[in-house]
Amino acid sequence: MPRKETAGTLRLQNGVTMTVRVLDGILPEDLIIQGAKAEGYRVITGKDLAPIPGRSIKDFLLRIGMISR
Repeated sequence: MPRKETAGTLRLQNGVTMTVRVLDGILPEDLIIQGAKAEGYRVITGKDLAPIPGRSIKDFLLRIGMISR
């Protein structure tokens, strides 16, 4: 069964337009891709958008072998 997905565009008060995408079943790959996009944005603009993941997310990614210590 395919995952449900919806996307929409938001215009912030400062005029910046952002696209928001919501998935019904988050996979580890989704977290890694979004983190990479946020890091690329931080490198280019100097603005940090990514929240620091909680310990439970890091523990899960360590357990399944997606990241290493």
